[in-house]
Amino acid sequence: MNENIEWYDEIFNFIDIHHPDWEKLLMEGKVKIKTNQNEVQFTVVEKILQRFSLRITDISFTDYYGIIIGIEKL
Repeated sequence: MNENIEWYDEIFNFIDIHHPDWEKLLMEGKVKIKTNQNEVQFTVVEKILQRFSLRITDISFTDYYGIIIGIEKL
């Protein structure tokens, strides 16, 4: 991963204020949002994507973690 992981701290500080139960997850060098929920409205995620110029790289679901959304800078 060529990106500076510290840049994502600003994003996760924002998420921590608005969605304190969401967490940053690093998997195989990629930054992901771990929601601990079994459903999330896309409009909530879209606001974060637009505010920080991000795109979704992948989405997965597990009973243990909830929804995991991979993100990266545009």
